[in-house]
Amino acid sequence: MFWFVYRNLDIDQIGNALKELNYGWIFLSFIFGLSSSFVRAVRWKMLIAPMGYQPRKRNLFLSVLVLYFTNLIIPRGGEIARCGVITKYEKIPFTKLIGTVFVERLTELIAFFMIFFVILLWQFPYIEHLMVASDLTMDFSGLKTKLIITVIGVTVIVAVYFLLSKLGFFNAIRTKIQKIKHDFIEGIRSVIHLKEKWLFIFYTFLIYLLWLLMLYVVFFAYPPTEKLSFSVAIFTYAVGTFAYLLPIQAGIGVWHLIVIQCLFLFGIDKESGMIFALIAHTFTNVIYLLFGAIGLVLLPIVNNSDEERRNVE
Repeated sequence: MFWFVYRNLDIDQIGNALKELNYGWIFLSFIFGLSSSFVRAVRWKMLIAPMGYQPRKRNLFLSVLVLYFTNLIIPRGGEIARCGVITKYEKIPFTKLIGTVFVERLTELIAFFMIFFVILLWQFPYIEHLMVASDLTMDFSGLKTKLIITVIGVTVIVAVYFLLSKLGFFNAIRTKIQKIKHDFIEGIRSVIHLKEKWLFIFYTFLIYLLWLLMLYVVFFAYPPTEKLSFSVAIFTYAVGTFAYLLPIQAGIGVWHLIVIQCLFLFGIDKESGMIFALIAHTFTNVIYLLFGAIGLVLLPIVNNSDEERRNVE
């Protein structure tokens, strides 16, 4: 997908664009990115607290950085990674943490569609033009055959499952599954016992605002986009976010294509749009590569120091 978007771009144009960048705005984008990660850590602590655990914000913050770092390598692997980090260093059951992550993701999804619905009503003509101007077309040929194969596959899996159940194959692991189910549900129910639900909702929208600002300030860093309005940033961010719903590392390729199409609607030629998308995506993800790697190194160091201090006391 990335190759499809950038197959005709001259690499010299990228070099020239990097020389023209105002890196002060790029640094500010880094600040917004780190701030969103900290807010996310604080919000996660709110979900964990009702279960009787008080993880340190430092570990939660570092685990969120590890989340983004891992997502750049393994699609959706970050959620598993951050829960694993907190299980290891805070001794909180992994499945309970997965339950809280489910609540987080569901909340974010609802919030995103609320935001997108408002933008859809606000700037519907641009959404309509974007759909018409897309460089991609969907090919549904062979869909019937694929559906038949899928139905047969699911049927076989279900039949095998019931056969193994009748033979008692699952008896040995049923107790473990029940324990996992109980912990997962407890993690989901943590939202019911939140003391400050409105603060949780506020943090959710604040995270989206910081993500938006993270993209918006990059507009000022690149001369062809420096005069674009905040409303253009909102539109571009909201539509571009759909790329992150796909199981692709950081929406690579798809996000670039969407952003290029969005900027074209607002008078930015496709070559400038391609360069902006590349710059924005690269620099906003460098922060997660860099600080995520630092987080992986710091986690055992800071937690071993705490353990040694407790042993001395």
